[in-house]
Amino acid sequence: MLIPIEKGYTMRILSNQDVEQVLTMADCLKVLEHAFQDLARGEASNRPRSHTYTELEPHHYYLFKSMDGSLPRYGVHGLRLSSDHVVEFNEKGQHRRDKLPMAPGGKFLGLVLLFSIETLELLAIMQDGYLQKMRVGATSGLAAKYLSRPDSRVAGLIGSGWQADAQIMALDSVRELEEIRVYSPTQGHSEALCQRVQPLVDAKLKPVGSAREAVIGCDIVAASTNSLDPVFDGEWLVPGQHVNSLQRGELDNATHEKAAVIATRSLEQSLHYSGQQIAQEVMQRGDWRAEWDAKIVELGKIMTGDAPGRSDPSQITLFGGSGTGPSSGLGIQFAAVGHVILKRACQLGLGHEIPSDWFLEDVHP
Repeated sequence: MLIPIEKGYTMRILSNQDVEQVLTMADCLKVLEHAFQDLARGEASNRPRSHTYTELEPHHYYLFKSMDGSLPRYGVHGLRLSSDHVVEFNEKGQHRRDKLPMAPGGKFLGLVLLFSIETLELLAIMQDGYLQKMRVGATSGLAAKYLSRPDSRVAGLIGSGWQADAQIMALDSVRELEEIRVYSPTQGHSEALCQRVQPLVDAKLKPVGSAREAVIGCDIVAASTNSLDPVFDGEWLVPGQHVNSLQRGELDNATHEKAAVIATRSLEQSLHYSGQQIAQEVMQRGDWRAEWDAKIVELGKIMTGDAPGRSDPSQITLFGGSGTGPSSGLGIQFAAVGHVILKRACQLGLGHEIPSDWFLEDVHP
C-alpha cells in the first residue's frame, strides 16, 4: 500500500493542527497493530532509540533523541527526532522529570520525517506533539486489548497530564468499559480531564481522590505520569488485573514481582550517551532485577501468537513503559502513524507544500 509518488511530488509540512484534523484513535490502533505484528514477523526494520544528554546546569539537560524504522507494508521509513530541555525536580514528594518550552516563543521542537523506501524521497515533515500523544495512547490500548481480561469493565488512570486523554480514549476503544476512574495529585486536574474527555468516550469518567481508588476494584490500572518514583503500591494489586505504565519509575518492585507477564515494545535496548555519564544516572533509576527478564515478552509476538500473553484470568499482567527492561518507543510506530496521517492529509489538501526536488542532490554523498 505505497503512497503514490509522481514526478515532481510535492512534499508536505504538517502542523499539529493538521495532524489533529486527520488522526483518529481507530486509525492509530489499526496501523500500530500492523507495525507490531510486522516487527514480530521480521517484516519491518527498527533502530533502537538513541538519547544524547548534555548537562546545562544542575538538574537541567539538553537532550537530543531520535528513533527510526521501516514498514515495507506501507512503503515508508519514519524518523522521529526531538531537541529538548529536560529538568528534574521534586513535587509533593515525587521525583519528576519534565520538558521545558525553551525554544523561541515558549515552544518545543519535535518532528517526524517520512521517507519513501521506493523513490527515496522525503514525503513529509510533521510536528510530533499530537502524533506522539496518540501513538503512546494507542500502544497502551493495544497492550490492554491483548493482555487484560476480555470482561474488564472498570479501569483506573493515575495522571492527568498531556498523555492522559489519549490513554482514556484508547482504553475505551479496546474494551467495553463501564467506568474509568481518574486520579491526579493536583486537586482539580482530574475533574477538568473528565469533563473535557467525557464527550469522546462511552465509559463514565469518574474523578477519585486517591491513587488507591484508581487501583482497588479496577480491572485495568494505567499510570500516565512524569514521575520517577512509584505512583501506587503494588501490594494493592489483586489477581486478574492488568497494569499499563508509561515509564519504569512509576512502578515499584512489588508490581513487577506480582506480574506473570511483562510485555514490552521491543527487546532491543535504547542507547544513551553523555560525556559526564549523566544519562546513566538519569535512566537507570529504579531497581530493575535480572530475574524479571524471564517474564519479558514482546507485545508484537503476543499479537502473532509467537509468545505467551495472559494464559489465566487470575494472572496479573503488565505492559511496561520506557525503561521497563529494554522497552522504549519504536521508529516503526512513527512510520505507521505518519503514513496514515500523510494519506489523510493528501486527501484533504492539508499542510504546506514544498517541491520534493528541493531535498534531492546530484552529488554523490
